[in-house]
Amino acid sequence: MRIAIVGSGNVATHISRGLASAGHDIAGVYSRTSAHARELADALGVPVFLSPEELAAAKPDVVLFSVADACVSELVGAFPPMPGVVALHTSGTLPQEVLSPITSDVGILYPLQTFSKAMPVELDKVPFFVEGTTDRTSACARELAESLSSSVHYANAAHRKVLHIAGVLSCNFPNYLWECCERLLTEAGYPLEVVEPLVRATVDKAFAIGPHKAQTGPARRGDREVIETHEKSLPAPLSEIYRLLSAEIFKTHHEQNSL
Repeated sequence: MRIAIVGSGNVATHISRGLASAGHDIAGVYSRTSAHARELADALGVPVFLSPEELAAAKPDVVLFSVADACVSELVGAFPPMPGVVALHTSGTLPQEVLSPITSDVGILYPLQTFSKAMPVELDKVPFFVEGTTDRTSACARELAESLSSSVHYANAAHRKVLHIAGVLSCNFPNYLWECCERLLTEAGYPLEVVEPLVRATVDKAFAIGPHKAQTGPARRGDREVIETHEKSLPAPLSEIYRLLSAEIFKTHHEQNSL
């Protein structure tokens, strides 16, 4: 398929590279920041579109929007109608209909993964979730997803909301806690790497036996004295985060089990 890319950030970079590697024809890249578009376009060996009109004139089969959620509506409003084109976006929170000013064939190509430009990602293992307003769009989104990954699923707007929240809980929040951990360790003279075996073992165990059974630590044991000691030694707001999480773990493993 001939695909035009709108966006040049983390997700756009990895998805466009994956599509090119899968044999799709990348028509070019458009971004509101031309320098970023140039960087991605040069990496792909494709043209930079200087305007939405120039992108439309290239007559792609698919326009893939991969930009921050807050920018999608504004960008879509700048595009001329492109009847016959399939328009997809990669957001986990926006409805597919946000693209409807461009074409009636709109849909979703949502990867449940964290992306950073400098970090390689095995796209073939990334779950992709697709949806479309028409049979043609749904088939197109699925074909693109299956050219990238062996894990492709249908998800409507309600499903994607749950998936996106799950992504925040499973990725963004733990990553912030690791950042807090790194600050504490640095102050004590240790590198973050000292907890790497612990983190990896925790993840492996959670997926092997389930997070509920895998839970350990003072809150799981009900050791209030240790919890209070930890809270008092931590700076705000980390002490409050520690208190809240400990209370929820205790409730889950003690109060609920006693009902």
